[in-house]
Amino acid sequence: MQIVDGGMFAFSAWHALKGKVSWPLTFQVPRMLRRIMAESSDTWAVCWNGYHQWKREFWPAYRDRPEIWDEAGREDYEAMLSVLAALGVVQYRTDHLEADEAVAALVHSLEGSEPIVVRSDDKDFMQLLSGSTWMEGRVRGTVRFSRVREILGVSPAYVADLLALSGDVADGIPRILSPATAIKLLRSRGHVRDWIDRDLRVADGIRRRLVEGREQLRINLALVDLSATAVQARGAPGTALVDRWGDWKLAREIGERSQIAWLASPEPPADFTLVRLAGERTRRRLGV
Repeated sequence: MQIVDGGMFAFSAWHALKGKVSWPLTFQVPRMLRRIMAESSDTWAVCWNGYHQWKREFWPAYRDRPEIWDEAGREDYEAMLSVLAALGVVQYRTDHLEADEAVAALVHSLEGSEPIVVRSDDKDFMQLLSGSTWMEGRVRGTVRFSRVREILGVSPAYVADLLALSGDVADGIPRILSPATAIKLLRSRGHVRDWIDRDLRVADGIRRRLVEGREQLRINLALVDLSATAVQARGAPGTALVDRWGDWKLAREIGERSQIAWLASPEPPADFTLVRLAGERTRRRLGV
């Protein structure tokens, strides 16, 4: 199974084509997915952020930056989702959930039954990696279980702990300890949840930051935790977007409205046949 972080492709399409075409997401994202789907006759699911996200309600500073629909507009974003469904792509988008949580839930449900590839560069997904699950991204390329310690300094089992302690400026998650100090603490004391309520015998400066930051550390851990328990409690991955799935009439209507020539043809372009076939395999595999 190949599980795609859709935002990565959408932002790439937007930055490459904004100002050049009127509907950059609808025009380009299906073509980008078709290209990678041609690499493997596998099953594929694409995950998207919901319009609202519980993490922002829980911690308002979380990911305080525009979403792709803020950049490209909701009309283009919604049209892209509809076109992908019409072409046969299986997608997940659940309000109040992040794509990360849908990806994680799918990984946990399939782990051990088949090889899984997560298409993303997001380091949060490194906590999901195992002998049969790895990542493929534009920046780092292939990241397998064995590379996580080289990249972050900890094994996948401790990635969420490290992110909770060292924070993430890009996601608005405050730092409790420096990455180097956090790594040393995790190596000596284990998972954060095992000692968060204890007064550790560590250097005074570290103890003070842990005591003062204890509640923030709880918040941070909730924000970065992609364990099966955490994502299942949130209802991830949610329900697959299969309304009007495979309905080319819908795609043609959007093609005529957006004046995207390849969408306005009487039948789906022949080079998208593989996308439909992948979608059929995926629906059978996931039972959706």
